[in-house]
Amino acid sequence: MRLSVPASAACLALLCGLAAAQPASMSGSWHLNVEKSKWGSANKPHSVVLTIEHNEPDLHYHGMVTYANEDERPFSFSGAFDGKPYPMSRSFGEGLITLARLDSHTVESVFRTNDGAYTETARTTLSRDGRTLTRQLRVTSPEGVKKWTELYERR
Repeated sequence: MRLSVPASAACLALLCGLAAAQPASMSGSWHLNVEKSKWGSANKPHSVVLTIEHNEPDLHYHGMVTYANEDERPFSFSGAFDGKPYPMSRSFGEGLITLARLDSHTVESVFRTNDGAYTETARTTLSRDGRTLTRQLRVTSPEGVKKWTELYERR
């Protein structure tokens, strides 16, 4: 079967559109740029190193956060961008997190502690060139609301 020029162009446009819609991979080693991040009312860490393994829709990560005058604290997560709840432990308690894809470069997570006292919402965006991750966070707790933005660089 031979396609006409307009049909070939339409197929090419469709394939390009499908490729553009594929989720970008967040896999890699990421380092927090403390100085370029905006801390608002949040406690600024000394460093964060994060390793992500992303095979859509699955997401696995682990890392280490260090605050001034504190020991390093490891963290990890395994789940998927599927809107289903996954168990998770945070510094403010045990709870469930859901992850959902907003577009090919942006995901949103919502974590709630089991007692309902804390809710953390994070919107994570991978830059178009794949070199930076930007996380906009909001935590609501009995103490009020804290907002901040973290900027990570791929190394």
